[in-house]
Amino acid sequence: MNVGNFNRWLQEAAGQVGAHSAACIRMDNPVLKQRIAENNAVVADWLKAGRHGEMDYLERMFAEKSDPWKTFPFAKSVIVLAFTNRWGDPAATHPFSAPAGDALLGYISAYARETDYHRNGQAMLEELKTMLGDEVHAEIAVDTKAVYERLFATVGGLGIVGGNDLLRVPDRTNVRVFIGCLFVDAELPEVIHEPKMPFACDDCLACVKKCPTGAINFGQPINARKCISYLTIEKHSVLNREEGAMIEDWLFGCDWCSVVCPPKDKVDTRIPVDLEWLLKTPAAQLRKLIKQNAVAYAGVTQLRKNAVVLLKKMESPRADGLLDWVRKNSGSDLILRQIDLW
Repeated sequence: MNVGNFNRWLQEAAGQVGAHSAACIRMDNPVLKQRIAENNAVVADWLKAGRHGEMDYLERMFAEKSDPWKTFPFAKSVIVLAFTNRWGDPAATHPFSAPAGDALLGYISAYARETDYHRNGQAMLEELKTMLGDEVHAEIAVDTKAVYERLFATVGGLGIVGGNDLLRVPDRTNVRVFIGCLFVDAELPEVIHEPKMPFACDDCLACVKKCPTGAINFGQPINARKCISYLTIEKHSVLNREEGAMIEDWLFGCDWCSVVCPPKDKVDTRIPVDLEWLLKTPAAQLRKLIKQNAVAYAGVTQLRKNAVVLLKKMESPRADGLLDWVRKNSGSDLILRQIDLW
């Protein structure tokens, strides 16, 4: 298959599986090798500085991420998909009931709407793998293996990495994407785009200005220890008073640096959650409810720990009463320590 025919096939196949865009890179591409070497140096310094916080798995995965030729020794090409999973769509669904008007609220990031993006991305790539034929051996990675997904996406020209460390695509609308990679043992023609961005990130810096904690410094890796998404999802120990102040009213994730990349959402697409419902509903019932949702990654105990932090900051009789109920009824040592920490 020649380059033109494969390009057309890939774009049609990407549309058929529901992706936003697609690229294909040969694993012997010299630009890929150079970019990975440069990125390895940046990541090594970032890890050495401890800016990954409690995400020890990033240290463990570094050797595999830094050498995809060893991690995927069979691979001769990689197909990269960008897909939205309806991120930013106000009509996208989620499993949480609408809270009452007077409920004590916490918020979940809008990207947790719809089925977990890992599942949807894997399904897209499985379908694409089938289209390539049974004779092709392939492995799928959707934020589930040791892969620099954003780097592969930028080498493929699907977009650029913004100041918020997310892939920014050329569309002028509210398009925010996830990334999936399909490593294949076939020498496929390269499909590399030249993204025409409407303006450069350093002409905007909206994400830097919007971040309330100073986690984003343009041109540098994000300081995870100050990132609300890290604090609410990845930091599994108790939050100290300063960290508790940082998370504002978030239970899971944060949208501030993504809603302004551009343009700002016309409506609030965050997911509001009734804190009393979250804390009093049986854990098994909650796990069943969130099983297909991205928040399952954090788990019920993490969500409840964050809910406790939000309640402690409210300083209201209703919040204090709910905290007393949790203290008497929770069987989680982590949650009890969070209540008594400050």
